[in-house]
Amino acid sequence: MRSRLASATFALIATAVGLALGPTPAGATGFLVARFGGEHGHPTTDSPTAIYYNPAGLSLLGGTRLFIDGTFAWRSFSLNRDPGGIDNLLSDPNVGTGTPEGDGVAANSGEATLFNLLANPFFGVATDFGVPNLGVGLAFYVPFGGSTVFDDAAASEKYPGAIDGPARWWVIEGTIKSMYLTAAASYRFEDLGLSFGAGFNLVISQVDTIRARNTDGTDALVAGGNLQEGRAYMDVSGIDVAFSLGVIWEPTEHLFVGLSYQSQPALGDMTLDSGDLTLYLGSGPIDEVEPTPAELHQELPDVWRLGLRYTVPKRWEARLFGEYDRWSVLESQCILNRTKADRRCSLQDPVGKILIIPRKWVDGFGVRAGGSWWPDDDIELILGGGYDSNAVPDRFVDPALYDADKGSLSLGARFSLLDETLVLDVTYTQVFYVTRDVAPRGRVPLDPAKPEGDTVSDISELGISESVRQPDAAGTYTQAIGVLDVSVELRF
Repeated sequence: MRSRLASATFALIATAVGLALGPTPAGATGFLVARFGGEHGHPTTDSPTAIYYNPAGLSLLGGTRLFIDGTFAWRSFSLNRDPGGIDNLLSDPNVGTGTPEGDGVAANSGEATLFNLLANPFFGVATDFGVPNLGVGLAFYVPFGGSTVFDDAAASEKYPGAIDGPARWWVIEGTIKSMYLTAAASYRFEDLGLSFGAGFNLVISQVDTIRARNTDGTDALVAGGNLQEGRAYMDVSGIDVAFSLGVIWEPTEHLFVGLSYQSQPALGDMTLDSGDLTLYLGSGPIDEVEPTPAELHQELPDVWRLGLRYTVPKRWEARLFGEYDRWSVLESQCILNRTKADRRCSLQDPVGKILIIPRKWVDGFGVRAGGSWWPDDDIELILGGGYDSNAVPDRFVDPALYDADKGSLSLGARFSLLDETLVLDVTYTQVFYVTRDVAPRGRVPLDPAKPEGDTVSDISELGISESVRQPDAAGTYTQAIGVLDVSVELRF
């Protein structure tokens, strides 16, 4: 009977892969958004979320368990773009390339806002197949990702692109996500108090974005009196693999110590090589534009997690855990023309470049503490709080993939029903982001032969070449996120 239940549950999870919603930012560094499981998602957990957080936890509980988790979030974000970040101001809109003073500056700076509602699923199943100390699991979830849709801004008769707001040079709307289908297994050596686990991940990634873009990489609205601003639309995807390893040690009856490692997707350079990018020039005919076969190169981090949990069953529990995210591997997001045989990514000398977005992020970390108290055997009250660091330096911050130092506070409850065959968990987390004020870059002459002439933001101070120029995203950033996590676990 148990094996038939497990087989049916595995089939249900496989069917559910197609039901994923958009990813949810939930307070981790960069766009690592894994927060499924609420306060019970950690490296010493015994819930099916161990499939991601630490596969060694799969063997801590027996039986067969079906786990369905949804995180539902709201996100409020604003950028007040500093006019000092505009590349080149023009006193005469009919002469030169840049942003005309007056109406042009208003169309290219000021406030960009959004309020988005997002959701993120976790479908998982764990079973021991009737074998003591064994744990096997399968799950589908989205640990990396984010979705953004900016509000419309004030329209401008002279500059029609202004309707998309001053954040349009980095994102108008878009989604970036890596979806995981994971198979994991664990075995517990009861006499030693040690559990070991490993997982294999199939990673399905997609980037689908639209942004304002000029061929020279500036934020110029006009060139010689003609509209200059264009649009770049990219839709690419790819499939990679990754793995995870974990161990949990029980030195005493009530204490658990967990360590896990989650590898980089593709074990390094990810190549999303299915799709294309279309560039619409501001002065060109739209009907004649053909998509360019494109591939996106990027690196996402590997993640280390370490945690402690002390539990007195049905009485109280204390938790302390942290993670280290190696975001320094993300040097750029590089989009190349797939038809170029000698194509390569480089911030200094790219070949076959369509678009290169410099990132140069830094490693991030988070730490979290929490606890539970049982006023009744079937009711668990949950409290947690934590801090996550910022992975994005000021020089490379932009509204497309935003991050900042942040704290969070969680409150929740878990209910055991029907003689513990049904477990319902509800947790709300409020994430508090530090406001960021990013100063404009330095400025250099647009034409080095005319030091007293027009100026442009200084790309060389970023350690990149003119060939990968991006507009300056200087300004004031604010963000707040609230996340409701709801999970249901069926135990057979």
